[in-house]
Amino acid sequence: MIRRTGQELARIPRLLVFVGYFAYALVVASLWVAWDVLTPRQRLRAGIVAMPMQGRTPMEMTLMANLVSLTPGTLSVTINAEPNVLYVHGMYQDDAEAFRQELQDFERRMLSAVRIHDRPSRTGDMS
Repeated sequence: MIRRTGQELARIPRLLVFVGYFAYALVVASLWVAWDVLTPRQRLRAGIVAMPMQGRTPMEMTLMANLVSLTPGTLSVTINAEPNVLYVHGMYQDDAEAFRQELQDFERRMLSAVRIHDRPSRTGDMS
């Protein structure tokens, strides 16, 4: 029990770093969309990408989908559970592969912040 509590406390700095990263991404995306709305030239290159997810639990997959939808210019369309694939609509998607890599980096940072450790817990493990 003590060991698990220590692992949970060690996660707090990673969670704070991710919150800062997400806040920065939120501000940048908001400014980008606002600039596009206020200027006469439209820079829209909308599209949908399929992103294989590393999330293993419904909570991880739902959190990723919700964080993507909160960010201006992106919207989670659907999640396929088998295999774990998130479909994301992006307003500014010049390069689908670059957009997919950006989403995967975002997910990697999110998982690093919310997971206590990187391996699945064993059933009956009381450590």
